[in-house]
Amino acid sequence: MGLFDKFKNYLNEEPEDDIEKDEAEEKRQRQATLRERKEQRKARKKAAKAAAKDNEDIIGMEKELKSVKAVRKSDNEKAIVKDVCEQLVDVSYHMEDMKQEYKVVTDYLVDIQRIDELPIQMANDIIDTAKSIELLERDKQKYLASENLLSMEQYNRISMYEDDVIKSVKELNEMEMRDGLLKSDMGYLEGEKEDLEYLRDEYADSITRIRGIMIGVFLVCFAAMAGLLIFVLLKRENVTVYALGVGAMLMIAFAIAYVRYLDYNNDIRDINAKLKKAVSLLNKVKVKYINNVNAIDYIYEKFGVNSCKELEYQWEQYNTMVSDALKYSKTNKDLRFFKEQLINKLRKIGVSDAEVWTRQTNALIDRREMVEITHGLNVRRQKLREKLATCERIKNNATTALKAAIEEKPELKAYVAEILESYRMSLEN
Repeated sequence: MGLFDKFKNYLNEEPEDDIEKDEAEEKRQRQATLRERKEQRKARKKAAKAAAKDNEDIIGMEKELKSVKAVRKSDNEKAIVKDVCEQLVDVSYHMEDMKQEYKVVTDYLVDIQRIDELPIQMANDIIDTAKSIELLERDKQKYLASENLLSMEQYNRISMYEDDVIKSVKELNEMEMRDGLLKSDMGYLEGEKEDLEYLRDEYADSITRIRGIMIGVFLVCFAAMAGLLIFVLLKRENVTVYALGVGAMLMIAFAIAYVRYLDYNNDIRDINAKLKKAVSLLNKVKVKYINNVNAIDYIYEKFGVNSCKELEYQWEQYNTMVSDALKYSKTNKDLRFFKEQLINKLRKIGVSDAEVWTRQTNALIDRREMVEITHGLNVRRQKLREKLATCERIKNNATTALKAAIEEKPELKAYVAEILESYRMSLEN
């Protein structure tokens, strides 16, 4: 019951029906509260059961996690051990390589010392042999440079037609000169032909004009005669003299025009004959030119050139290459002979690697070069010593670490032995 209801009851302002209604309402509310509490107790029981089940699951998960962590820890330990083993293998192999290099460098220094301590006569003998090798090497390089004078394709082509080159050069030179003459003749004949055609056209135009003049003279003559006849008929005078004078003048003009007409016709006949001859000559020259061009193109294609000068140049370069190849072959023979001499002389004085000095003859000749080589070898040997010391420390540290791991966990001993045996190594060596 609310505070307002309590106030109403206290003041006796509500009727009895309202009081009964309020009591019924309070009863329903109490029943609802009891039902809610019962449901809450059931819910708490279910929650307690679920919590107990969750605790069991959590405990199982914790056990699984502990097992996984143990496995992971074991795997991590093996991975670390494997890395250390591989480091030990790498440094061991690296040390072997450096020891071999150190021995080679030491042998070189011992050889240099033996060469430096030679008697003067033996030293001069070795120096003379080295100088001969140096000279032959320079000649060899010079002859070797001629290999690039022609491409392999050009060289093979010239070599294939070697017996025909001189003859082809001579023929090609003549044909190229003939080509120029034939072009000049064709140009002259073409010009002559054009001049004759132009002159023939001029004479033809002149004949056309003379025909017109002759027709005009005839018409004038006809008109004059008609005019005189009409004059005679009308005037009844004697015009014979005038008629004869006019007729004579007209006949002379006609005769002159006719003579010129005949001259031009004769000139045209002469021009046509000359033109026919010029065309015939031009055709003959063209045939010769085409044949000459075909012959030139055949030689060009045969030797892969574009002119006689280019063929001559390639022939000269080819001869140089052949000559240098022969010289190169002889130089190689001489070079092998002197190198064998140098090797035998160095072996007699106890030099362990005599072959290497055939590639370093300048050091045998020039004392300063030998000093530089000695200095470089000493520096290299010192660096190798330092690197070997560093590698030795790394190897000892890796070995100590592996032994400590095995001592702490003996089950790793078999794993370490298996890794090292795969590289033909053991922890003891």
